[in-house]
Amino acid sequence: MSSGAIPATGPLTRQQIEAIEATLLPTLDRHHLRLQAHCLATFQQMASPLQQGPLPNRQRWQSWCEQQPQLADDPDFMELLMMQFTVIATQLEDVASGLGISPLELSLDNLIRHSEKASRQRLESSH
Repeated sequence: MSSGAIPATGPLTRQQIEAIEATLLPTLDRHHLRLQAHCLATFQQMASPLQQGPLPNRQRWQSWCEQQPQLADDPDFMELLMMQFTVIATQLEDVASGLGISPLELSLDNLIRHSEKASRQRLESSH
C-alpha cells in the first residue's frame, strides 16, 4: 500500500472516503463530515433492513456496540462513542429535516452538499 492510499475500514467504502477527501472543504470541516458520514452509515447498518424513518434509539446503539468485539471490552470508549452518536444524531436529524426526508434516507451526497453550503455561508459571513 502506498503512503497516499486510504484504507477502507469501518462502515464507509473507499469511494465514500475518497469523495469526502475530494471536497474543497477545510480540514476541520472534512473531519466533521467524516464523523457524520461514519455515524450515518453505522445508524443505517443498525436499522437495516429499514431504509427510511428515524434513526435507531440509544438502546439500539447500546446493543449494537455490545455486539462489536472491538467495543465490548472497552466500556470507556463505548461511552464516548455513545456521546458522539448523540451529538451526530441531532445533526443528522436537522439535515434531514431541512431536506424534508427521514434521517435514514440521508446519503453521503446530502451530507457533502450540506457541509459545503455551511462552509460557504461561514466564509461569506466572515467577509
